[in-house]
Amino acid sequence: MKYSLLALLSIGLLGCSTHDVSDVVDNALVVTSGNKPPKFFAFASLYRANGYIMQHKDFSFMMPETKEKDWRKMSGWSGAYIYGGIGIGVDNPDVKTIGSILGYGFNFSSSVSKYTEMQRALEEGNIQYIRSKIRIDKEDKLRIEHHGKENNICRVMEYSKPKQWQKIISYRCYKFNPKKTMYKSVTTKLIYTKSPNLPTKYKSLAKEYTYQDLQKRAKRTLDSLYIKDGWSK
Repeated sequence: MKYSLLALLSIGLLGCSTHDVSDVVDNALVVTSGNKPPKFFAFASLYRANGYIMQHKDFSFMMPETKEKDWRKMSGWSGAYIYGGIGIGVDNPDVKTIGSILGYGFNFSSSVSKYTEMQRALEEGNIQYIRSKIRIDKEDKLRIEHHGKENNICRVMEYSKPKQWQKIISYRCYKFNPKKTMYKSVTTKLIYTKSPNLPTKYKSLAKEYTYQDLQKRAKRTLDSLYIKDGWSK
């Protein structure tokens, strides 16, 4: 997408206060896939967000760590089921003003396919082979980690999109069927966006909402990720 899902969510929630849509969250979270219109939701408070388990037909995860200041200083946490995946995020109140965004975004998507040499290389730790098959710039970072309730193997890529003022970490975690002929993967993207032209009143927030802070908050989400069984496309 040309713009981050974080910005898209903000547009979708335009005109709705967090309290206006907070009660929609429990019903909205049952919409998980298909060519359905985006289903937007929001959390009214830290109490409602922290510990909430998001459910998708292919996976589940706990919300990232949220803090009271996310509603007091920022716009609070909101999200959507969109394009068969889930997007959640928090941003500053002026996010709708081009060039004024500061925020965190999480995008979740899943896929099912046949087990190939790529997955075998991942299990064997063959980074050289993986690099040969993936378009990756020299400045990008590629590594193998394990995350989730079942300690799933994950391909981790860290890169940036300067034109969108974004830093991104993508975790693609895998679960294989018993015969290792199929896999299901869940990709979790952590998106940090900071405009170089933040309004003066938000510049101090950039010292609190950092790329490092985003990664700390995401730990609970990555640890709780559960990839559900089922390898039918």
